[in-house]
Amino acid sequence: MDVRRLKYFIAIAEERSISRAAERLHITQPPLTRHIQSLEEELGVQLFIRNSAGVELTQAGTALLAHAHNISAHVELATEQIRRVAVGQAGRIDIGVFGSAMLNIVPRILSAFTASHPDVKVVLHNAAKQRQVGALHQGRILIAFDRYFPDSPDIETELICREPLWVALNANHPLSRQHEITLDDLRDQPLIGEQDQSVFIAGHALFEHHRFEPMVVQKATDLIAAAVMVAGGFGCALIPESVLSLQLPQVVYRPLKATVECSIAVHCAYRKGEESPLLREMLDVVHAYRHENRLPG
Repeated sequence: MDVRRLKYFIAIAEERSISRAAERLHITQPPLTRHIQSLEEELGVQLFIRNSAGVELTQAGTALLAHAHNISAHVELATEQIRRVAVGQAGRIDIGVFGSAMLNIVPRILSAFTASHPDVKVVLHNAAKQRQVGALHQGRILIAFDRYFPDSPDIETELICREPLWVALNANHPLSRQHEITLDDLRDQPLIGEQDQSVFIAGHALFEHHRFEPMVVQKATDLIAAAVMVAGGFGCALIPESVLSLQLPQVVYRPLKATVECSIAVHCAYRKGEESPLLREMLDVVHAYRHENRLPG
């Protein structure tokens, strides 16, 4: 059943006149009449009866009119939905997330995105870096957020922000009484390293600058686990500012004072050449966040 012919049928039924329906539809009467005749032949029923005032619906026509209105409404709804998907205002976006950036930065970006895109379903996939990269290559996720991503010819990465480094200390540690911590304060302190060392690598230049090798006594699977180990009294840990959102018993945070730049980056990654409107919309939100934090483009 042709949607256009249903549109013509509805116009005639509502106007109860072929001539008035033709004017409303901006077409001439002969082709309109032929379309209705074709529809009647297809259905095998008579839809209209001519009278002195114009036309009136048969019982079959009255039954079709209710369905025609529903079909027309569904078509309009589907058309609008498709248009919204095409411009990134509807649909589903799969996002890879991992680590401490989920405690502050990523939620702020996602909150801004969902506020401006209420009809987009956001699905998060918590996975370590290598799995995120694999999911990007396979198209199972559209964008990923993490501290850093390995170089890949097929993956584009963008800086979101840089976070200052802090020190997580057990509340019973003598250094917890200080307002800030220097690298020299950590010279002989047991430190907890992160398994993939994204933060510890960032801090390595700081230790080299102060000419000492950090005393790493434990390796944590991630920064959140490192903070938990601090709570257990296993040692101190360098952490990015996001981890301050994680309030744990017996853990206090102090800013790290250093003579050289001490920060760690958060990036997003996506497939090069990806043309998804939803990716474009998400990147607009990322760029707005970066601009608000006065980061370079």
